[in-house]
Parts: sequence; C-alpha cells; structure tokens
Amino acid sequence: FPIREAREMVKDLMMPNAFIYWVDFLFHITLGWCSFFFCFKSNSFSLNQWIFLFVSIFSFFQAAIFIHEITHLRKGTFRFFRLVWNLLCGFPLMIPSFLYQGVHNDHHNINLYGTNNDGEYFSFVHEGRFKIILFVLVSLCVPFFFFVRFVFLTPLSYCHESIRSLVLEKISSFSIDLSYKRTRSSLNSIPTWQAQEVAACFYGWIFLLLIMQRVLPYNVLGLWFTTFGAVFFVNSLRTLAAHCYRYPGNKTLDLSEQLLDSVNTPNSFLGVLWAPVGLRFHATHHLIPEMPYHSLGKAHKMLLEGFSKKNLYIQANSGGLWFTLARLWRESKNLVLFMLFVGYF
Repeated sequence: FPIREAREMVKDLMMPNAFIYWVDFLFHITLGWCSFFFCFKSNSFSLNQWIFLFVSIFSFFQAAIFIHEITHLRKGTFRFFRLVWNLLCGFPLMIPSFLYQGVHNDHHNINLYGTNNDGEYFSFVHEGRFKIILFVLVSLCVPFFFFVRFVFLTPLSYCHESIRSLVLEKISSFSIDLSYKRTRSSLNSIPTWQAQEVAACFYGWIFLLLIMQRVLPYNVLGLWFTTFGAVFFVNSLRTLAAHCYRYPGNKTLDLSEQLLDSVNTPNSFLGVLWAPVGLRFHATHHLIPEMPYHSLGKAHKMLLEGFSKKNLYIQANSGGLWFTLARLWRESKNLVLFMLFVGYF
C-alpha cells in the first residue's frame, strides 16, 4: 500500500484543533451528567426515565471515547485537557486514561498488531461465535470489575505484593484478550499513572461514603452500574466492528494485511452514536494514527478520490455496524460448529 503517497495527500490535516476538542468533550460530558441526574429523578420505568437513560448512555460514551484521542496526542500537549478529562470523566467512570495509554500504542505498532502481544486484538474468527457472545456479555460487567479494582483492590494491593502483581498485570488495561498481561515498563511509560490510580480510588470512596452517609440514595449506585454497563456494551459492538479479527496471532502482518483487517463504516447512518469521535473511519485511523479525529472524515474522502477503485483502501469500507457484525458472525461459523461437534462426542 502506498502509505507515503497517502500521507502526502492529507498532510495539511494533521493539526488537532483544541477548540473542537474542548467544545465536543465539555458538551457531551455535561449532557451526560445532566441526563444521568434527571434519569435518577424520573419515575421508575417512565418514558422520561428511558429517554434520559438513552441520552446519558450515548453522551457518556462520546465523552469517554476521548480516551482514544488522549492516547494519540503528542506527549506534552493538551495537558490541561487530559487533566479535565480525567477529573470529569475518567475518574468518576473508573476509567483513568492510563488504562489505555501504552496498551493502545502497542496496537498501532506495525510489528505487534494482530499478534499475541497485542492486547486489543483477539482472533474471534478462529475462536468461534461463543467467544464473540462471551465478549459482549462480559462487557456489561466491566464497570463492576473496574469499580472493585480501584475502590477495593487498589488499597489492598499496596499491602500485598501478589495482589499488586495481579492488579497491575491483569486489571490495569483496556484489552479484549483476557490472556494479556500488562508489563511494569508499559505502566512506567506514563508518568502520572499512580496518581491517576489513587485519584480513581479516592473518587470511588467518596461516592461510597456519600451513599453510606445517606447524602446520596443507594440506588444511584445501581443506576451508575446500569448506565456504564450499557456504555461498555455499545463499545463492545463498536470494537467487534473495528476489525475483521481473522489472524490467529502467530505472525507479524504487513501494512496491507493490517489495512484489510481494519474497517471503515463511513456511510453508517447511526455511526455518530456507536462510533463517535472519528471511529467510523477506523481503517483510515490505522493508516495515519496521529491524525486528529475531526480530520478523519475529510481525509477519507481525499483518499477515496486519490486512489483507484482497485486500491486496497477501498476494500476496507463496510456498509455499517450490522453488516460488519454479520460478516464476523458468518466467518466464525465453521470453527464453532466443529468445536460443538467435537464437544458433543
């Protein structure tokens, strides 16, 4: 794939616009917390409560996805934005930015993508449909796992070395491969990771103390788990639609293979909901990871116009979320039937 030519076409789109970042994030995090509040205040299972719940889920989702942009911003830039994102979104949602930094950068390493060392890749096609279903179901429980991780296991881990190792290796990253272990060097590459960990723990205990002191009613915790379980559920569908997941992880993929394994869904009508902050253009993002999200749509059009219809870039386009998920489901069919057959006998 002519990556140099592609980069030359879009070289004028590489500068992130701080104004867009601030307005987009602050609007959605404010809308998220306001709708969460009104959802809680509404009559149980009333139409108003369902509407506010829907708005809060997708507002929080859009705000939370900025963790992806934070990971790709150059070190030393947008420092105040990173801090505010963590204060308003990362810590109260129990998803401080260090969970994604480093891990996601490995996902974009051309020598690691799609291999067993890529925590954000899992060969769903080879592992079968059961793993797809399991991945989606587990996503509903992610808020509970991270709540326990930061509120209870963080202080305990400082008192017990084996718990500390478990927490840092297995519960300190956003990864879809459950066998993935995060290294200390990966964590130490983020100067503020321990401060973020302590802050998330502090937020969690303040939340619990407010409930125990009856400043907040206990059922607000249930709404918190419900809302953010739904956020992670939507994100699990987005993740499944971001790649084809055809490679078993035992070889290094070249750039063309990585491109064809990534997916653009530019014409998805509801893409702004399930793949916000530029993630409809996931293949474009993998070609040029440092490009700001607000430029990806324009870059996609320029690349479509600049390359012929026979180019690999065109082949990375998909019809939408359900089309992409259906393809993944079909491609994983044969192996899972074989596994069920063997298991039966």
